[in-house]
Amino acid sequence: MGNLRITNEGIEARNMDIVNEMINDTGDDRSHIQTNDKVVLVVEDDLRFGKILIEKAHEKGLKAIVATNYLEVFDFINRYSPIAITLDVKLPDTSGWKVIDLLRNDLTYRHIPIHVISGEENRMLALKRGARSFLLKPLDNDLLNVLFDDIVSYNSRETRSILIVEDNELDSSQIAKIHQDDLLRITIASTGKEAIELVNHEEFDCIILDYTLPDIAGGDLIHEVSKAKSKLTPVIIYSAKDFSKMELNNINLNSSSLIVKGVNSIEYLLEETMSHLHINHKNLAAEKRRVIENIRNKEDILTGKYILVVDDDVRNLFALTTVFERFNINVIIAESGKEAINILNENPKVEMVLMDIMMPEMDGYETMQKIRREHKNSTLPIIAVTAKAMKGDRQKCIEAGASDYITKPLKVDQLLSLMRLWFCK
Repeated sequence: MGNLRITNEGIEARNMDIVNEMINDTGDDRSHIQTNDKVVLVVEDDLRFGKILIEKAHEKGLKAIVATNYLEVFDFINRYSPIAITLDVKLPDTSGWKVIDLLRNDLTYRHIPIHVISGEENRMLALKRGARSFLLKPLDNDLLNVLFDDIVSYNSRETRSILIVEDNELDSSQIAKIHQDDLLRITIASTGKEAIELVNHEEFDCIILDYTLPDIAGGDLIHEVSKAKSKLTPVIIYSAKDFSKMELNNINLNSSSLIVKGVNSIEYLLEETMSHLHINHKNLAAEKRRVIENIRNKEDILTGKYILVVDDDVRNLFALTTVFERFNINVIIAESGKEAINILNENPKVEMVLMDIMMPEMDGYETMQKIRREHKNSTLPIIAVTAKAMKGDRQKCIEAGASDYITKPLKVDQLLSLMRLWFCK
């Protein structure tokens, strides 16, 4: 799906890529990546720090690509399939937190571990949003070594290990059964004492914990496990208990997530575990893959949205409509700027506009200016679709009233990610 070439302007776009590669001032490895290289994507607009990360990657036998804005993030992930991402949350054109939300909520990208680097103390926020680790700037050499050693070792593990701590045999066998897979090694502990013993002597990649065990209070158990486990191991609380405010605070501080036992909760648990283990759902057995896709597709932020697509080329309209229908997006089409304005006048339901810039009579720039002027609608997201990635294009689109822009030939994954970004509050 990644590179669905919707237009026939591919050659031109590829030539532009070559020009962009020539003026790449990040000094990264994008122009010499071989098939078997392991790539780290560095999302960072401070090029001096970017260069330090590139050097460290090289030291560890990795290649590094630097993205300085979020459009590049999606483009580079699709192009280079990185084994990990380091992300500075202060990006010039959007917040890095939004980008994490997007990557973690998108099945295409979710298995890639994200290591957040920030100038402010945001550890809890980062881990809650699904980052694998959090590092506070400035970073010394030791911390960088720890970061890159984890990237290398985590990627090279053939299997991931899960510890299930659960005294109810029916529950533990059910949890084990749904997680049974060649990629996973499962251990079960039926008492708190046994669990703490195991965590002290073995490294697990994820721990699933029942809060109510016969031999130890839930709060103490979480505390002991947190103390003994490796720093990066996520803990998922899976329990039927009705928690007090104080217990919830404790859970919040010492675990990655909480799933309440109930109808279908076991499926949500599987989805959550795979997400924290950074396992690509495509590599799982078919029925597990379906469970995860069903949960995710129900929750896609684009489901049910009303999108106006403005383009004078019927082939583009057809291609986009086909893709959008798969996501249950309601598509309204306009073949000219004038028609687009009429539709907006009559249809208050439109939640976003995709605006082709190159149209006869009234081009996209003019149409956007008119929409912003006449509709006084300053919050409606308008994504401009431009044919050539010329420097200054983005500026021109933004000045005409676009919220954002994307270039042809449209890569569908990238377009969907960009749309999600604008619906992410």
